[in-house]
Amino acid sequence: MVSAKVVGAGAFVVVGLLLFTVALFFIGERRMLFTDRFPVYTEFASLGQLEMGAVVRVAGASAGEVTEIRVPTSPGGKFRVKMEVREDLHQLIRVDSVAVTQTEGLVGALFINIQTGSEAQPQVPEGGTIPSREPFAIADLLQQASDTAALVKETVEALRGDIETAVSQVALTAEDAHGLLQDIRPDITAMAKNGTRISDNTQQLVARINAGEGTIGKLINDDTLYVRARELADQSKEVMAQSKEVMANVKAVSDEARRAISDFRSKDGPAQGLFGDMRLALLQAREATSDMADNMEAMKHNFLLRGFFNKRGYFDLDAISPDEYRKGVLENGKRKAMRTWLSAAVLFEPGPEGTEVLSQDGRARLDSAMATYLKYIPSNPIVVEGYATTGTTGERFSQGRIRAGIVREYLLGRYELGPSNTGFISLGNDAQGSPSDDKWDGVAIALFLESAALQFVEVAK
Repeated sequence: MVSAKVVGAGAFVVVGLLLFTVALFFIGERRMLFTDRFPVYTEFASLGQLEMGAVVRVAGASAGEVTEIRVPTSPGGKFRVKMEVREDLHQLIRVDSVAVTQTEGLVGALFINIQTGSEAQPQVPEGGTIPSREPFAIADLLQQASDTAALVKETVEALRGDIETAVSQVALTAEDAHGLLQDIRPDITAMAKNGTRISDNTQQLVARINAGEGTIGKLINDDTLYVRARELADQSKEVMAQSKEVMANVKAVSDEARRAISDFRSKDGPAQGLFGDMRLALLQAREATSDMADNMEAMKHNFLLRGFFNKRGYFDLDAISPDEYRKGVLENGKRKAMRTWLSAAVLFEPGPEGTEVLSQDGRARLDSAMATYLKYIPSNPIVVEGYATTGTTGERFSQGRIRAGIVREYLLGRYELGPSNTGFISLGNDAQGSPSDDKWDGVAIALFLESAALQFVEVAK
């Protein structure tokens, strides 16, 4: 038979195992050891009092715990905190969710609260990292308050002397003002008495005037003088009207006499005056046309209308930079450039002091090139492009501008082109599309035509 001691020992072990199992179950349930969880990370520059095993909540709901804290490898790094969170709360944690450390009450334990993200953002993946907000320490707030109080104390100590001086000066000013009022009190009293006396006299004077006493009273209260003045004014108006009529008649007679004398003295009589009027009308028309041209040129440069004219092809050719020109600012999607390439060896010959001048053959070559352009020039811009291949970049641009300017001056004088519609520009040695593919030494005459007109020219060739 089994002894009672063995039975008691067996019962004690069984009860102990049951209690241990229940305790383990409650602890695991509290720490969610038997719940599906997923890992998520966040980073803090300072942990505060956050420790391993700290509670993790999602929107205030108990969600898991901190299972790992990785120490940064450098002072500038951050602590990487691993959190195990319940899987059923996964859909609330998005990539824009923020992990914030909070305290249970004022002095309770520290826990991490994960704020829910927005609907538009995706869920954070397992092992993903969400942003964090650095913990707020009461000690830091107290230190800042202490520093602020110390600064206020220093400021008060520094201003104490100035405040005392200001108070003493205010007191002295008040004493001076009081003494001044005491000194001028008799004068103020006398002024008040005189004002009262003047007011009484004025009232008496106005009463006598209203009663019709004295000269002024009679003038104000008697209408006879007003009636007589009104009659004299009416008579004066009639006389003035008659005088104006007489003077108008005299002026008309004088003008007629002057006109007759002028016609009499003129070489060809009235006809000469008619021709003079016609010349005057033509002169005025010429001036009006010139003013209209000036106004149109001003409108082209006005910042409100510049875009409209640019779309129509009107540009200030002198204001276009080489970079803008290369980008096709004159082509604007509607026009294309038709170019004639002319080498420097054909156009120029040595001039005085080492300069270049147009040769006889060069002028003939320019005339041949312009023969195709002339019928399109009045309504389309033309640009002389200058190129040079020797020297530094600045020397190439300078030489190219000189060459383009020489050719432009020849075209303006030869064909009477509009200066505002004929430009010139230096492009260094960058000549894409030239006969030598990428560089050119000389000039190119570019005529910017509408695409339809350019196709017609190419077909005609």
